[in-house]
Amino acid sequence: MENEKFALFSKRLITPVKLIEDAVVLIESGKIIGVENQNAFALPEGYEKIDYGDRIIAPGFVDIHNHGGMGMMVASVGKAALKPNADRLVETGCTSWLPTVNTLESLREIVEFINEKHEGGAHIPGIHMEGPFLTPKAIRGIKGIDAGLELPSVERFAEFVQAAQGYLLMMGISVELENADLIIQEMKKSDVVPAIAHSTRATYEQFMHGVEAGIRHVTHTYNVMTGLHHRNPGVVGGALTCDEVTNEIISDGYHVSPVAIDVLVRCKGTDKVCIITDNTSVAGLADGEYEIGGRQLVKKDGVTRFKDSTSDMDHTMAGSEWPIDHNVRLMVQKVGVALPEAVKMASLIPSKVVGLDRRIGSIEVGKDADIVVIDEDVNVFMTMVKGQVCFNLESLNN
Repeated sequence: MENEKFALFSKRLITPVKLIEDAVVLIESGKIIGVENQNAFALPEGYEKIDYGDRIIAPGFVDIHNHGGMGMMVASVGKAALKPNADRLVETGCTSWLPTVNTLESLREIVEFINEKHEGGAHIPGIHMEGPFLTPKAIRGIKGIDAGLELPSVERFAEFVQAAQGYLLMMGISVELENADLIIQEMKKSDVVPAIAHSTRATYEQFMHGVEAGIRHVTHTYNVMTGLHHRNPGVVGGALTCDEVTNEIISDGYHVSPVAIDVLVRCKGTDKVCIITDNTSVAGLADGEYEIGGRQLVKKDGVTRFKDSTSDMDHTMAGSEWPIDHNVRLMVQKVGVALPEAVKMASLIPSKVVGLDRRIGSIEVGKDADIVVIDEDVNVFMTMVKGQVCFNLESLNN
């Protein structure tokens, strides 16, 4: 990549730690080297000036839970899913993503892809494993819904860590499974963030026991976990009230009601909640019926479900098809979160959750030049990854 130098001008910058009016962001060698005010600013020699006017410069979105799209699950097809989806994601303002998988071979293929140092598209700084140590959903008549699940095994976890070569940043596990504590302890030793996931049979007490063991994150809050009852608070009750954990939320408007999202934000605050997509294979595809990875899916009217399931059957949604810019937009327009806070929930907070915030997640000197240009409605106009413009809406329209 050439040593391109940019000076990005805008009337409004969301860092997202603060707001800066009439801002200039200086970029060189893929890094942010200056954040200035336009007053009395002199453009240095060799810099290309790009003025975005009334549009908003913000940090690129970071999606720490994304299984794939374009007809491909990373866990099923490995490397073949990575470049097409990296290119798709920059169109939505996403500059970094953690491919989310549950198999040994997919770990190896992601590491191989990372080592090939591809340019263009959203960057892959690490990997998220959701499973395979998860409680079966065991829903009668739904083919393939529990495919690939395994019982917790320290030896098996060691295989995953070795295959990931330091890129495994987070792993979800069902805390009610036997030996889950042992795996959580091994995660801590391996610098892997332990997350509770798919705990459909766990009590509140088991959730808190998991926290004592080391759980520090809640996978897609509200979804695929025991719900809140006034006498049995369940995993949701723990997720809403425990300050030791951060929370994911699929704010697509289908997985979780905006009212329930509002409850989460009121309980935990925007510094503890990160926006995710939980994209699966049907993201980027038209409505229809699909068989992907042995699973029969139906995508219709904004929701993807396992075939032969209905809306009144819990745990039958097959991930989400909605992009991260949509989820940020819904957080603002339907939940009432201020735009700078919603941007933070999709950039700085997920970066902090997986320990990447020294490099990405905010517009600060020394960090990677991962930047998105949006408007008040979170329409994406430009996405820059490590100082390289990977998506430019105006260029496509010309």
